[in-house]
Amino acid sequence: MPNGIDLVIIIIGLLLTGILYHRFRSLPEYIVRDGASYPKVSVIVPVRNEESNLTGLLTDLGRQTLKPREVICVDDSSEDATTEVALQWGAHLVRADDKPQGWIGKSWACQNGADEATGDVLVFLDADVRMSENALRSLLEAYLQDRCTISVQPYHVTRALYEQISLFFNLIEVAANGATLPKERGVGLFGPVILITHEDYAAIGGHQAVRTCVAEDIALGRNLVKAGLKFRLFVGDHDFSFRMYPQGPRSMVQGWIKNMATGATLTSAPVFVMVFLWITSMMSVALQVAKCAVSRNLPGFVLCSCLYAAWVLSLYLVGSRVGRFQKWTYLLYPLPLAAALSVFGISVFRKAFHLDVTWKGREVPPGGTS
Repeated sequence: MPNGIDLVIIIIGLLLTGILYHRFRSLPEYIVRDGASYPKVSVIVPVRNEESNLTGLLTDLGRQTLKPREVICVDDSSEDATTEVALQWGAHLVRADDKPQGWIGKSWACQNGADEATGDVLVFLDADVRMSENALRSLLEAYLQDRCTISVQPYHVTRALYEQISLFFNLIEVAANGATLPKERGVGLFGPVILITHEDYAAIGGHQAVRTCVAEDIALGRNLVKAGLKFRLFVGDHDFSFRMYPQGPRSMVQGWIKNMATGATLTSAPVFVMVFLWITSMMSVALQVAKCAVSRNLPGFVLCSCLYAAWVLSLYLVGSRVGRFQKWTYLLYPLPLAAALSVFGISVFRKAFHLDVTWKGREVPPGGTS
């Protein structure tokens, strides 16, 4: 039988699931309004080597029930046919080739797009985002309800085997950001989908104020807080989805290494402790099942197997809210969890020793500033 301390850790972890993932806030259903009641929207899409993704996003933008005033694609020195795709679909193309020293590429592209925008509201979208036909309207409804910055972590669609470890990246990210806690206390924004008024964007200094930050979404949120401006976070919404890192496992590992260590350092101490205990509990029950099986401890094996099953069900209930993952991912969760923890360890190591990571053909510091 597992000792009392192990049982306590396992039970605490299961209970913490209900706290860390208390609620998943979805965008509100849109209300039929006179089109003039919506603010004018400028959609800004920073792109670098996004030829394969951009067609899908521009197609979705073209079929929105609420049309944006303009769609601005800002090309950050792409080496593929990204610019041709943008022009083919009628987007306003802005070239941001001469990135100044000290700027992170995405922030440079976003700032250039914002400088060109003429709308009252700016909507920044990553090129891999996919949208339902009412997505933009629902996003505006959320803004009209709270009159503040709105950010959405899209529903994560996976296909390949290697993508399954993103289950834990997604769950840890939304919990660490405070988006699913009983009382929302967001650390920062979610980079894939951000709506902010032109006025608030200027008030916090735009992307220029976070030009050296790799995790510019978190930095923007912190600047909003410093300026006394609210923001609201939405998670796993049906109106917005994406498939992260379809290029292969190397791209995925590089992407998560780039951001994970910084996210951990910015997480509040209470939430960090809860996430740590939550992960420890998951690993502990798996180890106890293996230990009891090897020692032929039948009562302990039965008890720990029941607790393991409880963890599988718990992960399925919360994981299915953030993305579409294969059922075996939940059943064999220690494998993707161990892989995710390994990537996190690499991220911490690289950040501690100021080692760069290659991202879209550039060397960038993992989670720090350049």
